[in-house]
Amino acid sequence: MIPDALAAQLSARRDAPAVVDPEQTLTYADLDGRSGAVAAHLRQRGVAVGEPVIVHTRLSRWAVVAMLGVLRAGARYVPVDAAFPPARRELMATASGARVTLTEELLASLPPTCSPWRDGPDAYTMFTSGSTGEPKAVTVSRAALSYSTRARLDYYDRPPRRFLLCSSISFDSSVAGIYWTLCSGGTLIIATDRPFDVRALVRAGDAHRPTHTLMVPSLYRLTLRSPMRSLSTVIVAGETCPPGLVDLHYERMPQATLYNEYGPTECTVWSTVHQCAAGEDPVPIGRAIPGTTISIEDGELCVSSPGVVSGAAVYRTGDRVSMGSDGLLRYHGRIDEQLKVGGVRIEPAEIEHALMSHPAVLLAGVAVPYQGVAYVVCAEPVDQRTLRAHLLDRLPAVAVPTVFERVPRLPSLPNGKLDRGALSRNGRPGERHDEPSGHSSADPQNCDRQVTSTSCDSREVRPDGSTHRPDWPHPR
Repeated sequence: MIPDALAAQLSARRDAPAVVDPEQTLTYADLDGRSGAVAAHLRQRGVAVGEPVIVHTRLSRWAVVAMLGVLRAGARYVPVDAAFPPARRELMATASGARVTLTEELLASLPPTCSPWRDGPDAYTMFTSGSTGEPKAVTVSRAALSYSTRARLDYYDRPPRRFLLCSSISFDSSVAGIYWTLCSGGTLIIATDRPFDVRALVRAGDAHRPTHTLMVPSLYRLTLRSPMRSLSTVIVAGETCPPGLVDLHYERMPQATLYNEYGPTECTVWSTVHQCAAGEDPVPIGRAIPGTTISIEDGELCVSSPGVVSGAAVYRTGDRVSMGSDGLLRYHGRIDEQLKVGGVRIEPAEIEHALMSHPAVLLAGVAVPYQGVAYVVCAEPVDQRTLRAHLLDRLPAVAVPTVFERVPRLPSLPNGKLDRGALSRNGRPGERHDEPSGHSSADPQNCDRQVTSTSCDSREVRPDGSTHRPDWPHPR
């Protein structure tokens, strides 16, 4: 299917918009000529079929041009987001083994060229993200990418006419939107090179009226404060979907269908999917996507699929699941992250979801190992006693946090997932407060606007290449 479907759309949709970013719109004809120039450049450099090529760009039209150009040359691309910390970029580049790098400056200098498509074994290499340890390279074949994209076209009733892309190019959630959209002749909308700039996402929603999008649940929760009424299909993935988010979605976006997707990078983006309904608790991760089969071994989800990249018949995910009498899978966390508190086993996400069911709490996080501290991003002041009472109705008493720290934002990994490692490193357990720390006497509406517009998008880079948010934890 890929690259044949891409080549067909580039030929058939010449004047239609293919990629829109804040600086420029590329038609399918533009994308054809630009990606052809990349393929010609790589052949001139002697890049062999299957050879890795680094795509070092922001989330922008240039990233899409480079990806398609590498595929056209028969090579495989290694996307290295230019917004990542220098140390991580260097690690990814070194581990990739690539000798050729495509930058935005180089891409802009290449004149459009007609160039043929060459076959190759692999499509791309991504690096999995984690709060500890070294990122692991995962190489996805063209066959696996074709299967994953075809399954998406088969499952969803309507392909995206306009897809709002909210994922870093270095994580496979971006793959879903890019190939689903371009293989269907739709338009990719890139609002910003910082995927967690909520204000930019809302502006792009108003300007371009996207029909489809995919986000991590924590980001989608923030965007729901300014709903995008043009959306008909919303997908959340990458984090556990809290029940309160589903209810909030159907309250504010009743015209759009919400889906919860699950899948490891090693299984090519997605393995299960569920069409969400209000009132579900917990929210299922659903059933296997077309062409995939699942099994549960000692509580662990195992996947058998053409999307499994290792070549093994079955991939053990390391995720704990159960299957109800309705045939739906429900996710219960990582095998290695389950907490045991006072003899009670509980998932960090269960505590977080219970907190976010309180109307004043926008986001919540707890660290692993758990020390009785919860970090909360609030839309309005709320005292500790109120939060404890709220949780005592929903959790075992031993699992209810004893300390609540109010912070302006939660630390995230480059792919937007909660960085529990940063919570553990930067937290201050043992301090007690009558109300969540960081409480301000400022007008709650002003505080709410600040949280909505700046959450998850402010980082500084230390000399060693690590990232730090200047106001995390919130200063007293």
